[in-house]
Amino acid sequence: MFGWTGRTIIVDLTSHSITESRTGAKQAREYLGGRGFGIKLMQELAYPTVDPLSPENLLVFAAGPLTGTTVPMSGHYSLITKSPLTHTIFDSNAGGYFGKGMKSAGIDALVISGRSEIPVYLSIYDEDVDIIAADHLWGKDTRETTSILKEKGSVACIGRAGENKVRFANFVNDNLYFSGRGGHGAVAGSKNLKAVVVKGTNDPLIAEPENLEKAVFNAQRLLHSNPVTSKGLSVYGTSVMVNVLDHLDILPAMNFREKKFQNARSISAEKLSQTYESTKTPCDACPLGCRRVLENGLPLPDFDALWAFGPAVGNSDLESIVKANDLCYLDGVDPISCGATIASYLEISGEGIDPGMLLQTVSDISGGSSLLGDGSLSFMRSHGEKDLSMSSKGLEMSGYDPRGILGLALAYATSNKGACHQSAFMIGPEVLGKPVILDRLVLKSKPSFVKLYQEFAAVLDSAVMCPFASFALGESDVAALLSAVTGISYSSQDLLKMGERIWNLERLFNLRAGFSCEDDTLPQRMFSSDGIPEAEFKKAIADYYQLRGWDEFGVPHVDKLKQLGIIL
Repeated sequence: MFGWTGRTIIVDLTSHSITESRTGAKQAREYLGGRGFGIKLMQELAYPTVDPLSPENLLVFAAGPLTGTTVPMSGHYSLITKSPLTHTIFDSNAGGYFGKGMKSAGIDALVISGRSEIPVYLSIYDEDVDIIAADHLWGKDTRETTSILKEKGSVACIGRAGENKVRFANFVNDNLYFSGRGGHGAVAGSKNLKAVVVKGTNDPLIAEPENLEKAVFNAQRLLHSNPVTSKGLSVYGTSVMVNVLDHLDILPAMNFREKKFQNARSISAEKLSQTYESTKTPCDACPLGCRRVLENGLPLPDFDALWAFGPAVGNSDLESIVKANDLCYLDGVDPISCGATIASYLEISGEGIDPGMLLQTVSDISGGSSLLGDGSLSFMRSHGEKDLSMSSKGLEMSGYDPRGILGLALAYATSNKGACHQSAFMIGPEVLGKPVILDRLVLKSKPSFVKLYQEFAAVLDSAVMCPFASFALGESDVAALLSAVTGISYSSQDLLKMGERIWNLERLFNLRAGFSCEDDTLPQRMFSSDGIPEAEFKKAIADYYQLRGWDEFGVPHVDKLKQLGIIL
């Protein structure tokens, strides 16, 4: 096989057994890799009703056919599980060098089940896969753990938060890259899995090297000529969004009680640049380098952390935001859910927050001593204030206000994993005007665009490519890259059908887990007098269901599933 290694490793931590299976050609063609492989494996090997923190839940690491190649922005991998935060199927697209390590070790997917009696880590070097005792690593932060293990390869590990099963704990790989959101770190902690280390000596097999060279040249040209990728992200990273959103009055503050943060400029990309000397740390095969680190190697906060520990909680002290962000890296915590959950607490308590309190609260959450570690929805339910959790399906909304970005509002509500802005990156067309310009204050016609962007995002997450590639590359560009690598002739239509297949399989998983159309909504605060027109929004949801070939309750019709090749 070209592009794929043909190798899936299955590890049972209960019995400490390791088996291997072959990646089927049909599965590779229809699900591609990454996120697609993950949901397919979850469908085959896990029950949708499984307790996320039980040994029976799976944790899947998956590379894609483009991982480890010269394709720009392809240095990513996917993590897939049933989320302990949302109880939905949940994938995360992560950068760095871990994905390349997987591919070099000859792995398409790594499936981890069970629970070890003692702390362990996995060490993978080409054909050798070992389960090694990790008592000496348990209790150490991600930076210490990585320092100890890095000679063995690229390290993805959990910190205190994962060990304490904080429901929005994550992995940190290569010291600087979060595995994303949803609690993959808590699932690892429940399995007594501290880390996975990968290293290999294999190069990806390319079907059509000359065609790949041409497709890569075209992709690089598009990325270089696009002002968002070549200037905004490349110069400032994602922190560039602070002033952009503030200017448009869609930078939500104080648990979304306000649509504008008065002190936005004090935490902006420009202020960061003036205050701190930093350097780029690009992921493998990335020409942009949106990550920044200080001279001492500590990470600068990206937009998500700037918002979560700034406007979300009403804090304009830049130094405390930088420190809170670093705590998240050390302990393995999703900054969005962390900051948003603190914001919900501040609303019901009526308290303000100072830098010291912020840092102590973040530390308490990671240490497992705070109920805030269960996420805003669980915490607010326990206080009889469910509607004050600014979340959908239990996942906290990020720092893009859906009241002023109506396509994003629809994307938040219909996402298979909750209010994730990357499930359909509507920020591109609605805020930045890339790759097309859409009126962000209009709902009409948005269902079709949301459907399209959801399916394209599923393709990028399965290839696996950085979500930011969607600013400059379209389906035809990705199809050309995949065709050259795999030798399979993919069209734009082929890829979008693949994305639709993945999206519907995820929907089925959630329906079987107990979700329904009632969960395809947003917090009531979003529908206030100056917010989203609720009747129009419900009509958009109905139109979206119809476009997807689902019934009025959001259940896929059998004919649609047959058309996509999904067997019930």
